[in-house]
Amino acid sequence: MRFLLSILLTATLLWLAAFAVFAIRMHSDAASADEKSDALVVLTGGKSRVDRGFALLAEGSAPVLLVSGVGQKVTVEEMLNQHATPAIKSAIIKHGGEIIFDYDASTTQTNAENSAAFIRAHHYKTIRLITAHYHMPRSLLEFHTALPEVTILAEPVVPEEFSASNWWETPATRRLVLQEFHKYLAAHLRMKLQAGR
Repeated sequence: MRFLLSILLTATLLWLAAFAVFAIRMHSDAASADEKSDALVVLTGGKSRVDRGFALLAEGSAPVLLVSGVGQKVTVEEMLNQHATPAIKSAIIKHGGEIIFDYDASTTQTNAENSAAFIRAHHYKTIRLITAHYHMPRSLLEFHTALPEVTILAEPVVPEEFSASNWWETPATRRLVLQEFHKYLAAHLRMKLQAGR
């Protein structure tokens, strides 16, 4: 009985330590805003992510924006009208920004796999990855695995409805972060098992 309690206590402490690291990483992965890249990659799942992608494209942060995980019937024009102001649209045209949609990705893993195929086909060496801050640790894990030879700059976005300073006080955001943490652990485990084959 004492042995089982010891195992349970050790597992709990390891879980708490891993969760603490995950929570810190949600806010510490941002790359310098001044760094340019060959392409921007946005993972859909929240309005703020696409907004940020279009804003960076308008600023000339990269010449190409890949939006991964787009609904089948959505057009570039529709998404621009929904997520970009007239000024941002004009700036994108001025910079000659190119917008590419990935309609096939439906998970973070397929986001990474499909994006990797696109990035390799164009011989890009540096990308800026844009997604929600709580989703960034798992996204980086998947993208670094799919693209070990590419430099990945993180651009975490805090959703408008998310209270970054006290997320643990709200049941909805607490549940969201815990779910994402367990998905992150599952992705780690999947990769370990695949590497051991």
